[in-house]
Amino acid sequence: MTRTEALRRRSRELLVAKEVAVVVGYRRSITGPAKPAFITSPDNSDILIFDETCGPNLANYLLRVRHLGRIAVVAKGCDSRSLLVLLKEGQLERKNIHILGVGCPGVIEDENLSDSCTTCVQHNPVVFDEMVGEPVAETSGRKDAQDRLVQFESLSPDERWQELTSDLARCIRCYACRQVCPNCYCPVCFVDNNMPQWVGRTTGLSDNIIFHIVRALHMAGRCVECGACARACPVGIDLMRFNCKVARIVKERFGATAGMDPAEPPALAAFRPEDPQEFIR
Repeated sequence: MTRTEALRRRSRELLVAKEVAVVVGYRRSITGPAKPAFITSPDNSDILIFDETCGPNLANYLLRVRHLGRIAVVAKGCDSRSLLVLLKEGQLERKNIHILGVGCPGVIEDENLSDSCTTCVQHNPVVFDEMVGEPVAETSGRKDAQDRLVQFESLSPDERWQELTSDLARCIRCYACRQVCPNCYCPVCFVDNNMPQWVGRTTGLSDNIIFHIVRALHMAGRCVECGACARACPVGIDLMRFNCKVARIVKERFGATAGMDPAEPPALAAFRPEDPQEFIR
């Protein structure tokens, strides 16, 4: 039995037994990459698939369907890490989620390994109720995105500023990066708040820079580097550069990697006397 066949069978069984109200997985798309599927009837379970085109982080959809009842979700390593962040932040209750874990060797885009998958440190789910198919070998693989960050940091301050502003000047403020992020769930995003309006909403360079820097800070200790934002960006801004940089700082200063340890409190929601605090004078 293939993994896709096993997923379809488990989806059908869970829905027939009424153990869950909805199964969140992937379905084939006529345009290419797989897209999210929301199965509420056992008869529709046969549309589920799992292959190398299944890129969307399905944790992004759980808050939107939780009103339906208990959820089964297909979770790769990055999906499970985002899910763990949501659980730690009290957005979901573990008893209301059934995790169908799947090993993921990486998402293929345009016949190449997705850029964000080159930094993947968790190919199998961190938390799951059952594995569907065999786990895949954990490997750090290539480090393309991290290599670009190292190269960026080797530039002079003026060169870094020029490269950064050139990249962010192309942002059209479509907010696709925010919309696909599993951990961007604020009822009112800081860029949409107008009483007071904290951030300008134009595509001017200063407004774009503030948006991306504040968003990166907001994701500190929470971003799992799944790359959903980078894949969704229609103008190809190197958002993984921000993600890798923030993740590295959190690791260096707090010894934490987002979404990896169920027992570890969120990095920025806990305090230890030995935490670096040279900013306090």
